[in-house]
Amino acid sequence: MIKNKIVHIATLMVTLRLVLTVITFAAMAMFLNADGPAFAESTAGEQPGMEGLSLERSIETALANNRQVLMAREGMNYADERLNEANARKYPSLASTASYTRFDEVATVSIGPGVSGTIGDVNNSKGELSIKQPIYSGGRISAGVESALLGKTIQSNQNDDIAKRVVFLAKKAYYDVLLNEAIVEVNRKSETLTKHHLENIQKMAAQGLSFRYELLRVQVQLTNIRAMRIQSETNLQNVRLLFFNTIGLPLEGAESLKLTDKLSMPVGGKEVPEHSARLPLLAGLPAGLEDAFHNRSDLKIAQLRIDMQRQSIVLAESEGKPAFNLMWNFGYEYPSRKEFLTQGWGDYWNIVAVASVPVFEWGRIKARIRQEESLLKQAEIAEMDIRERIKLEVRQSVSSVQDSVVLIETQNENIKQAEEGLRLAEIGYKNGVNTQLEVMDTQMALDTASKNYVQSLYQYNLAKANLDLVTGK
Repeated sequence: MIKNKIVHIATLMVTLRLVLTVITFAAMAMFLNADGPAFAESTAGEQPGMEGLSLERSIETALANNRQVLMAREGMNYADERLNEANARKYPSLASTASYTRFDEVATVSIGPGVSGTIGDVNNSKGELSIKQPIYSGGRISAGVESALLGKTIQSNQNDDIAKRVVFLAKKAYYDVLLNEAIVEVNRKSETLTKHHLENIQKMAAQGLSFRYELLRVQVQLTNIRAMRIQSETNLQNVRLLFFNTIGLPLEGAESLKLTDKLSMPVGGKEVPEHSARLPLLAGLPAGLEDAFHNRSDLKIAQLRIDMQRQSIVLAESEGKPAFNLMWNFGYEYPSRKEFLTQGWGDYWNIVAVASVPVFEWGRIKARIRQEESLLKQAEIAEMDIRERIKLEVRQSVSSVQDSVVLIETQNENIKQAEEGLRLAEIGYKNGVNTQLEVMDTQMALDTASKNYVQSLYQYNLAKANLDLVTGK
């Protein structure tokens, strides 16, 4: 009977173990299935170059990952805690103390014949709670709070300034990649076209229809273009790495980077603007200055520093004013001061009003005030300097945008003329009218015009980004 029960219990335990094993494996399978798509999605999110990266998304990524932005956000936490510290000085503070003192001897008092006792004990212990409330501080506490508030506002504007500069750097890095991609494409096309010319020259040389000099000239030209293509591909790889570093992505994804936006200047629905596009920029210069004065974080910071320096003067002046504090103390001590000629624990409390007035400090406070007043004048001069610099930067940025507009129009026309010139030169060469040198010259002219056009588009986009930066947008 007992043996059957043991077998039955063993069977139940084995069955239970099997059930638990099946449940465990099922749970693991569900976990893996649930995490699989999420992991794939996360991986795709970390490598945006695989699916294409727009300028807008690049800016969002830079603001989320750039280390300067992250440091600035942490600076805001610091400013918040400084404000909390300054506000705490207005309210009561509670402190506790505990002490033990041992004397070498205590006084003995004789009351009468045969009657004497000691005052106190060689062993003395005390525990105390103290509450301190500032009543008047000469403006020191209120000035500290105001300075902390200004400091928080300054930090907020610094964060905004850093974010705008990161946006500009992200745009510039994006445009750098687009520019170098376009240059690589121009060099590759030029290399392909030169190879085609070389093949034609070799065929004609085999028939005795061309000179060896022309063949050598084209071969040298092909070698030079190939070197330019290799150098441009190296530059492209470097700017891709710099772009990933700017927006805070792992450098390993730079190889597969794909950008979805292009260098362009949409005006009136056209990629290349009409010449009249200069007029709104010229007319909008005063508005640009007004926007800059209203939006520029560095100007706001300079104005806030002036206000903060005024509070520093108040703090310096407060050192020469009276201060008044109220304290309430409660504690237990041994031996108790309430007992006489006996030893025992006892409580006590007291209220203390403390007033302090500086009398003479050899001119230290006045010197401190003069220092702060000098710093105030420096802050006011710095604010004036920033205003003048903003005027200069806005005018330079508007001028750069206008110049790039004209340059785009010119280079776009140059490309059309260079393409037509190359077409006519190739026809003339086939018909024996033009030489190979003339064909190569027109090809070089087309390459130069193409690169200048791309460069003008890059300059325009960069100038617009810089104009947004200097106007505080």
